[in-house]
Amino acid sequence: MIKNKPTIGRLLLAIVYLFICCLIFFSLALIAIKFIIHHEVVIERADIKQVAVVSAIAATAAAFRSWLFAHLDERKRRKKPPE
Repeated sequence: MIKNKPTIGRLLLAIVYLFICCLIFFSLALIAIKFIIHHEVVIERADIKQVAVVSAIAATAAAFRSWLFAHLDERKRRKKPPE
């Protein structure tokens, strides 16, 4: 039986995965908003920086929260005797 234990490696992998997903989603949202408001898509370097920073923050928060709850569930499972 293979166990999916919450490890630091899985945490880092989750952060990278969520960063890429958030980067794509926020970039598409930025393009859509710029097109709707200004009727043209002009992306500046500052916009790219902001999207990258927000993606990093969101990915780190989501991955850490998920990892933390998995870690707490693992400890709870070890303490609780099977019924």
